Amino acid sequence: MKKYKLGFIGYGNMAKAIIGGILKSGMLDKSQIATSDPMCKDAGGILCVDDNDYVANNCEYLVLSVKPQVFKSIDFKCSADCVISIMAGIDRAYIANKLGMQDKVIRVMPNTPAQVGKGAAAIAAEGLDKKHADFCLAIFESVGTAYFIPEEKFDAVTCVSGSGPAYAYYFVKAMIDGGVANGLDKEISKELTIATVIGACEMIKANPDTPIEQLISNVCSKGGTTIEAVNVFENNNTDRIIIDAMNACRKRSEELRAGK
Repeated sequence: MKKYKLGFIGYGNMAKAIIGGILKSGMLDKSQIATSDPMCKDAGGILCVDDNDYVANNCEYLVLSVKPQVFKSIDFKCSADCVISIMAGIDRAYIANKLGMQDKVIRVMPNTPAQVGKGAAAIAAEGLDKKHADFCLAIFESVGTAYFIPEEKFDAVTCVSGSGPAYAYYFVKAMIDGGVANGLDKEISKELTIATVIGACEMIKANPDTPIEQLISNVCSKGGTTIEAVNVFENNNTDRIIIDAMNACRKRSEELRAGK
């Protein structure tokens, strides 16, 4: 029996967010978690050492949360029952081969809102024991939402949820700047924009059977103000621009996976 339930190689922001969610949910307590990171000085009562081998061989589940180039350059033995990778651009086969962990590797693509408990994660766990897959699902549901998605779809996931927060920030910034350009104080414009975007997303969630096109139409009175803004979006093919941007993101994900 392993000394710890869950271990982390790397203790960066995403690892901290995941651990925070796990502890807040009550799924595990601090005594069940261990981390390894040469830069770690204080892990808030969680064991943190500069010894990858120790963590990789004393934990039932091991999360790889280092940068991909770091993982490729380090060597350690691993006897964990299951390895969970949150590294971008490294597939399960590569990890399994490097660690000798055939059929024991799960790949996860989380996103940064996990740091505030609002993450969206894709989990590739085809061929794994259901117990291991379900444990991984519980980890990422503690910091948001999570879905089982085949690894072959991960380039598409990258361009939606992986990189998606940046698109949302871009649009929000433009709305804030637009409010200021039209005479609002910046802080008021920011607060109104944030509340509006959150509210709009909650409306979508609260009306799952209503097409988003209908929700747009519901705000657009004929001859009113909103339709003028929406007409500008449509006349400039804003939806096409967004899709093209996502296509470029997916293409770069494919290139990175191919080592380019």
